[in-house]
Amino acid sequence: MQTIRQKNKTEMKRYTLLLLSAALVYGCSSSVKSAYKTVEEKDVPERYVKDFQKRYSEIKDVKWQMADSTLYFANFKTEDNDCIMKFTRTSTEMMYVVPTQYLPSAITDYIKTEYPEYKVSKAYITDIKNQKSYLIPIAKKGETLNLQFDLRGNFNKVVE
Repeated sequence: MQTIRQKNKTEMKRYTLLLLSAALVYGCSSSVKSAYKTVEEKDVPERYVKDFQKRYSEIKDVKWQMADSTLYFANFKTEDNDCIMKFTRTSTEMMYVVPTQYLPSAITDYIKTEYPEYKVSKAYITDIKNQKSYLIPIAKKGETLNLQFDLRGNFNKVVE
């Protein structure tokens, strides 16, 4: 009789531990939040909204995000591409999403050679003050670097 009780206690402990583990995993996964806060267009500074509408008057489905009171993003799609427009007090930047399979081989070869443990999950062509370049975020085990390349695929620098 004593052995049955010990077995039941052991099973109960395992069940409780499993239940607590599941609750912990669920709690951690549901608490992950976006780096930026989604906001309504009415809450975006008027000058950013007007600048966006001036450049892309035909685009009606825009998702706005705010990093802080001076940094906003407009996420939208054109006929050809997913785009992100970044607004700060002093500049406006465009980022065009590039499928990673279309990156120049010079870029992918450079990353494989210089950053072999890093993975590329996104790629962008940026247009900052009429200067276009590739911006490639790479990551490994919680560490992220942003690499900049010219349009020919030559490495420029690590961007902060």
